[in-house]
Amino acid sequence: MQSSTLIRQLTQQPLVRDLSIEAAQAVLALRYCILCRRSERDPMPELERRWGNILAARRYRLVVEAIGHVWPEPFAVAPPCCPRVSFDEALLAAMVGASSRGDRVHFDWLTAEMLGSDAREMLFVALENFIRARAPGRVGGL
Repeated sequence: MQSSTLIRQLTQQPLVRDLSIEAAQAVLALRYCILCRRSERDPMPELERRWGNILAARRYRLVVEAIGHVWPEPFAVAPPCCPRVSFDEALLAAMVGASSRGDRVHFDWLTAEMLGSDAREMLFVALENFIRARAPGRVGGL
């Protein structure tokens, strides 16, 4: 294998469409939240529409705030129309998958090099709470 092919394979960013639906929605919602923050708009109406549930929207907003609080450097977010995810977005997608399975060991493995134990705990709990709020049959009040 040529070195240029190997480098391309190692650095190629995944496509949004190749993520699980849950992970893709989380990535796209994060992009939307960042876009809203830059334009000083409230993302809540769109988040509520996206998940049909105000509690899920509120809890996702807490996930975004937790990321902003614990991430060691600015979170790299691709433009809304970009078909590929950034490396940070790919990590978010993997964290959503681990959290939805309740797989704390894998979540910690994904994030241990860059986040301390308190930060990992905060982010895992925020993601779990968001995922629970999105569960089928969940009442969207509160």
